[in-house]
Order: sequence, then C-alpha cells, then structure tokens
Amino acid sequence: MPFDLPWKAWLDWLLPCYCCSCAKQSVQPNKPLCYQCLAELNTTQYGSSDQLRLEKLFWGRIRLESVYALFPLKPHAVLQYTLHQLKYHHRPSIGAYLGALAGKKMTTMQGLADVAAFIPLPLHPSKKRKRGYNQAEKICAGLSAASGIPVWNDILIRNQFTQTQTRKDRGERWANMSGKFSLLEFEKAIGKHLMLVDDVITTGATLEACG
Repeated sequence: MPFDLPWKAWLDWLLPCYCCSCAKQSVQPNKPLCYQCLAELNTTQYGSSDQLRLEKLFWGRIRLESVYALFPLKPHAVLQYTLHQLKYHHRPSIGAYLGALAGKKMTTMQGLADVAAFIPLPLHPSKKRKRGYNQAEKICAGLSAASGIPVWNDILIRNQFTQTQTRKDRGERWANMSGKFSLLEFEKAIGKHLMLVDDVITTGATLEACG
C-alpha cells in the first residue's frame, strides 16, 4: 500500500467494513450494506395495497391516522439478515441507517407532515441492558436526523417483561402484550400527532398495546 495515502484510506485498509447481509467487504464507507444488497431492498409505496393491508390489522381495535412500513420483510432475504444483525449482534448503527432511509422517504408522504414526535417502542429495562440498546430508539434517531422531527424516548415505558413474540401465533401475541405499557407525561401527548416506531410489524399486537 502506498505510504502517501490519506489517513482515512489507511483506516479503511486496517478496519475494512463488511456488509451485514452478504458479509462481503463493503464499498460504502461506514455503511452497513453494500450497493448490491441495498439494491435488493424494495421499498413499500405509500398508499399501496401493502399499506392498506397493514392498516387493516388495526381496524376496529385502535384509532390511527396511518400505518407505514419502509420495507416488506421476506424470509432469507437481505432485510431479515440485516435486522438480525441489528437485534442480536450489537450493530446499533444499522438502526440509524434504516431510520435515515425511512426519514428521507417520509418527507415526501402526505399525512405525515404534522407528526409532532417519534416514539420508539420501549424494551423492558432488563432486555435493554442485555442487548445494550433499544433498536427502535436507534431507528428513531435516524428518522429524526433525516426529517428534523424530535424523538420522545421517555414518554412510554414497558412495565412488564414479556417473552419473545417470535414463535407465538396471533392470539398469543395479543395476550402477551396486553397491559404491558404505561404512558408518562400524559399532558404532553394530548392533541399531538405521534408516530409509534418499531423495527418489525407482524400482527400489530405490540403497536396496538402501546397505542
């Protein structure tokens, strides 16, 4: 390696970045995904049938303005591997990266311009200590950086520990999450358009319980 390269080039050589999906060396400095894997992520269109399908999860259960997911989650695909790295392999920067992608897209969406704040779905303190961070908070940080909308990290708490939802069916998920959250600073939330943020939506049980 030539000795006249700038220090950043030396750093990339000494500490190369690897794609969190395909594990190949990334050509995007400080980015968790390489260009090829990023190209495989197909964003969900606002106002599409996918969005309507998500909103139907909450019909008759909770009042809401809109539901949106940035990407459809497919098994054994780039997003699944990426989220696994975020949640279980201590890669918090992935959350901020995905949040920034969502935040940039949100700026073009109707009906979201008056959002007062993002609220990340909280983890129980014991789970947060074990993981080291709340992945929803990291996503919110990226959303906020891209959109300028603030994050309220301390208005919603999880007051009971819950088992993982991964292997539960729809009914078990609803029962597992019911009554597990509490709202602090109630007056702060009155009359505000607030956006609840989580990493994955499946049945909507966690989001409904928070809402």
